[in-house]
Amino acid sequence: MPFTYRKSTVEGLTLRIGRKGAGSPHDAVPLLMLNGIGFNSELMEDLSRQFPNRPIVCPDMPGCGKSPDPVLPYTMQRMARGMAAMMEREFPGRPFAVLGFSWGGALAQQIAVTAPRKVERLALVATTSGLPLPIANPEVLRRLLDPTEYIDPAILSENFLALLHEGGASAGLLRRFKTPTPAGVGCQVAALASWTAAPMLPFLRMPVLLAGMTEDAVVPIAHQRALSCLIPQAETFEVRTGGHLLPLAVPTRIAPRLAEFLEGKEALVNC
Repeated sequence: MPFTYRKSTVEGLTLRIGRKGAGSPHDAVPLLMLNGIGFNSELMEDLSRQFPNRPIVCPDMPGCGKSPDPVLPYTMQRMARGMAAMMEREFPGRPFAVLGFSWGGALAQQIAVTAPRKVERLALVATTSGLPLPIANPEVLRRLLDPTEYIDPAILSENFLALLHEGGASAGLLRRFKTPTPAGVGCQVAALASWTAAPMLPFLRMPVLLAGMTEDAVVPIAHQRALSCLIPQAETFEVRTGGHLLPLAVPTRIAPRLAEFLEGKEALVNC
């Protein structure tokens, strides 16, 4: 079942918001899904199908999918306030489970710090604390820091499609990709470059799951292990084969453990 979409404005930013599961039981905890840098909500649909019994909210960040560009750059703190306001608007008075992938995992951490009462459970997938840990592949680092990679829309589209293909994405997933705007990706890179929530992470009190791939060349597994030091009560889960985009390209490899965690079940083994 695909998402249904509508536009909403939070913190002065207009976002396209994907929704599904409106007919879920009233007591089902809603799930906020936050995507990776430059990615549109449609790329989360396969993963979202692994959580059929709860309502799901999945926004496009500014300049991604069909959300318009921001008028001005934004910070992670501002975006976290916007997400908290959106969560309250969508499900008044109710806490969410939050699942953040890659860039979305950084935003998920900031939401948990900024609005902890809105977050019942926190799943962080292939993400970073914002601390200056190394990127495993020097070519990945060069391309992330090269502004020409974001200015030319044709290069931008080619790079993102290549990343999806290398991650094992199916043809169906590739067709769902919508090229972000240079401004959209640039604002996301700038927001992440100036951010860390590390000093506040030891004070989180909600259950946390850290999930990562040991072959990830974009956000190496060292970032997850650093997060496990900052959040000592967190459960950890490592997939021993597969790259950064495995959660989107082959969600069945990681979704069962995510579903168990979101339902409050303990892990038995890693895969």
